[in-house]
Amino acid sequence: MSRKPALSTLASGNLSPAPNAHYQPASTYAIASTGLWVLMGVIGALFFLFTVAYYIRHTLSDWQALNEPWQLMLSTSLLVLGCVAMHLAGRKARLLPALAACQTELIMAVCFTLGFILAQLWAWQALVKINQGVLANPANSFFYLLTGLHALHIIGGVLALGVVVYQVWRGQRDNLHLWLQLCARYWHFLLFIWLFLLGLLRLT
Repeated sequence: MSRKPALSTLASGNLSPAPNAHYQPASTYAIASTGLWVLMGVIGALFFLFTVAYYIRHTLSDWQALNEPWQLMLSTSLLVLGCVAMHLAGRKARLLPALAACQTELIMAVCFTLGFILAQLWAWQALVKINQGVLANPANSFFYLLTGLHALHIIGGVLALGVVVYQVWRGQRDNLHLWLQLCARYWHFLLFIWLFLLGLLRLT
């Protein structure tokens, strides 16, 4: 009797009917992509819990609604522009996988994103000038907490982008456009979180 060929496990986790198939470990990009999805899930859960606490707290009698400064609209525009620039950088890197091809877009993405942070600091300063500091009211405390936590995640994204660019420049990492896709995914996710927070603050 002829023996049936043994099934081999591929990197995707599926079984291959090919008798000469060999196990292929998951690529670094696949691992990073999965890790990013997990990270975004954790961040989303964190902001969801803070949203629940915010919603419960704002129903109490000592809550005084905060009039958000106009600088928030400026910061929102800068974050949108940063996402667009990051997306364009990934597209250019796909056509020509070199840092020189998307250097302008990457610089714009970083500048717009850092501009978002500066606009946030400007908004905080404007509130402090009118005696609306973090301890003035529970609504103020939540405003500084939510916007500050979001800004920390933005800074983390900029640092991660810097690591990617440095490793590509040193020749330690290939497929630039794939890594920029991960960065763009994180940027778009933070934009979604920011729009959600902005709507939450305005509606309450």
